[in-house]
Amino acid sequence: MYCIISAKNLLLGGFFYAILCRGSCGRFLEAAVFFVLRIMALQRKLKKRRVIYILTALDNGYLFTLQAYHTRQELIQLRRDRTFLCPACESPVVLKVGTTKIPHFAHLQQFSCTPGGEPETPLHLLGKSRLSSFFYDNNIPVHVEHYLPAIKQRPDLLAEKSAIEFQCSTLAVEQVVKRSQGYAKMGLHAVWIRGIENVPAPGLGIFQIRTFERAMFRSTPLHPHLLQFNPNHSLFVYYSNLFYVQGNRWIGKASLLPMKEQVFPFAVPKKLTKAEYKQVISLMRIEKNKYIRSQLFAKNRMRNPFWRLSYELQLDKGDIPEIFGLPLAGGHLFLEHPLIWQMKAALIIESGKPVETLLADQLVKLAPSSIDKCKPLEVLSAYETLYRNGHSVCFSEVVDISYHLLAKAWEN
Repeated sequence: MYCIISAKNLLLGGFFYAILCRGSCGRFLEAAVFFVLRIMALQRKLKKRRVIYILTALDNGYLFTLQAYHTRQELIQLRRDRTFLCPACESPVVLKVGTTKIPHFAHLQQFSCTPGGEPETPLHLLGKSRLSSFFYDNNIPVHVEHYLPAIKQRPDLLAEKSAIEFQCSTLAVEQVVKRSQGYAKMGLHAVWIRGIENVPAPGLGIFQIRTFERAMFRSTPLHPHLLQFNPNHSLFVYYSNLFYVQGNRWIGKASLLPMKEQVFPFAVPKKLTKAEYKQVISLMRIEKNKYIRSQLFAKNRMRNPFWRLSYELQLDKGDIPEIFGLPLAGGHLFLEHPLIWQMKAALIIESGKPVETLLADQLVKLAPSSIDKCKPLEVLSAYETLYRNGHSVCFSEVVDISYHLLAKAWEN
């Protein structure tokens, strides 16, 4: 951990130090100088320790990548005989061949290299190594940490027309978007893989997916999935068939795929069976009831969306119809609980207005990725079909229609 200490904090520290010592003004200044010198020494010490770890370096002008098949003895000999440079900044790097971490090249100082300046972790190093081995084993040309000077970015892996980012740490959504757009300018498809240490139990359940992970979703807008990789077990983990609840809570399906069974382009999860979709409806019903109970303590009910919509639709809070709060393909395009945006849609439908009014008048909250209004409108139109049919058929038939719409979304 690195400390950033301002002059004000230093003076305060010296002040309190002087008080403790019961000294004069001269001793106060002496204490302040003492604190400054100690912090400068600490910063110099940290400066030497901060490093960037990479798996690829320049060897006499040619790229050299560390691979799993390199023996320890071979690497030790290479370290003695050759001088390696960073491909990006061309500063010297040291070949580390220890017993704790996998072999890697290390910068002496982090600030000496601008691209890829994030601190490296053992999980990230191992993940890049395992993923590069996957491509080599499948005879797919791959470049590890290939620097792209035109956009000043260095993807972890570059395979065919895909820039692969193995992301282990938290990253700002803006950075995910910026990097993806940078690769797009180069004619590359950004593939984000989330690095994980824990493996979830396979099957349907409730998952926590953070905002920046949402920005890493793959596949088409109406049925996204999150691709993850556990390098310790050489295991790909998919969160697919995702239905947004609220906050970071999602309903979805976890699937496990050993690396030896993976293909490239990476495998895409299958859609839910009808039986699985019914389980999703049951999970969403539980989440809906939790949400309703949480609204019982709302202070200003007429300004609360749930209470206001319930009043306008003349609904009994203890008997909210099943037609509200349904898990629908593309529901994640709305940043509201399914119960809320579907009640808003019902209110518009009952008023005789077209559902696009919700988008035109900004009556629903859209996720940042939903800049294109076509897909949200597609979801609203699908819900309108369900809502109108829900008054004339039993709920099992509503489920049938809903699943049919879900399957149709997968085809698109």
